[in-house]
Amino acid sequence: MREHTFGKRTAAIAATVVIAAAACALNGDTFLIALLLGRSFITLKELNSSVVLDMNSLLTTRQNSILPDYLQIPLLGSRMTDVLLFVYVSIVTSLSVFYTIGGFLHVCYYHLQRHVPYEWKCQPKRFLTDANHRHEVLVGTLNMTMNAVISGLLTTNIYNGGYTTLYFNIADWGYLYLILSTVGTFVYVEAASYYMHRFCHVPLIYKRIHKHHHRYHSPTAFAAVAMHPVEVLAYQSLLILPMFIIPIHAAAYVSILLYDYYFGMLDHSGIMMDSWLPWQPPTKFHDDHHKYFHCNFGFNTFAFDQFHDTIRKKDRQYGESLFGGHGKKQT
Repeated sequence: MREHTFGKRTAAIAATVVIAAAACALNGDTFLIALLLGRSFITLKELNSSVVLDMNSLLTTRQNSILPDYLQIPLLGSRMTDVLLFVYVSIVTSLSVFYTIGGFLHVCYYHLQRHVPYEWKCQPKRFLTDANHRHEVLVGTLNMTMNAVISGLLTTNIYNGGYTTLYFNIADWGYLYLILSTVGTFVYVEAASYYMHRFCHVPLIYKRIHKHHHRYHSPTAFAAVAMHPVEVLAYQSLLILPMFIIPIHAAAYVSILLYDYYFGMLDHSGIMMDSWLPWQPPTKFHDDHHKYFHCNFGFNTFAFDQFHDTIRKKDRQYGESLFGGHGKKQT
């Protein structure tokens, strides 16, 4: 029994690691995340060596183009030097990591443990049809490629010294501001996601846009970004905004991105998991959103659902045609 328990714990830890790695690729931001973390590390190293650096020196360390002139796009200007290279690397790394690790998770649970769904699955009696699974992979691939292109453009701009409110030296704003801005940005992302999600459940928007995502009634991790492209762009825009609006440390911003992507993938995995973080709902919370449709709109906290009374209640009836988020009293 101990060996069996140890094996399950080991598998759970391994799953957590691979989901975290796949989450880096989820929105095509692998390259951007690597760049920002690299810049943060360089800043810390240089400051420890008593070398004074300014923002320009951090963001314009490269003097020459990597690609030949015929692969440049002059109309985009110097801020987009080598844009084709950055976009290409962003797409390849994101898709490669996501397919490799996402596929690993799918094999470990949906194939090797398919015969014991009550031990791990949020909806043990329901699985996606093969057609729907292929559909979520295809749509997810297209959306992830689009996101990777956007991320590649952002990475190119930042690497070539383009405008951003991200900063790399904690001393510029101090530790108190670092904490407050990190918490504030996290709350912003959650609030924006909640209200955007509720907007997507307005009947007209739901039927024309968000319904595509609810095709996956018992989703897997591949469904995390399998939705209408308009919705993908809306969410991506919400996450990108802090980079250009408020000063926030690059490492803090990356941490929020990784947190959001990590739990976004977990929430769509269909795998029963709890979090040791008191504010983070278990994976079944969002899985119930796919099962019951118009409830549980939050992602990383219960707070907004509690405030608006949109948490699913067992004494209420829910369904795709029951809009509003409050369900219907059972008779």
